[in-house]
Amino acid sequence: MTDANSERKQAAVEPDDPDPDPELRSLVRGALVTKDPESVDVLAGFQKKLRERSGGKFYADLWSTAREPPILTFLVTSALMLVVLLVVYAVLAPLRGASQRVETTPAPVQVISPP
Repeated sequence: MTDANSERKQAAVEPDDPDPDPELRSLVRGALVTKDPESVDVLAGFQKKLRERSGGKFYADLWSTAREPPILTFLVTSALMLVVLLVVYAVLAPLRGASQRVETTPAPVQVISPP
């Protein structure tokens, strides 16, 4: 029984045709080559295909698919927000008034006894 299994394995390893089609051989070798999973970027490929198929409806801005964040945009936006906050403070600061004392003594309570 082991002889039959070893003959089958031998037949599978050594094909009968000594010279198969070289084009087929190159395709099979290319399929068997393992690529580094870190180098394959599935997300970028998906976003590109989706942008092309949708006619630019999705991921049309391209900044959402960029590898590096747009730091200049973040800096300009934060600087503008800081300027807006300073202007609002400058306008509202003079409008605040002085604090006033509020009387906090409790009012007298009339207790009604039960009948």
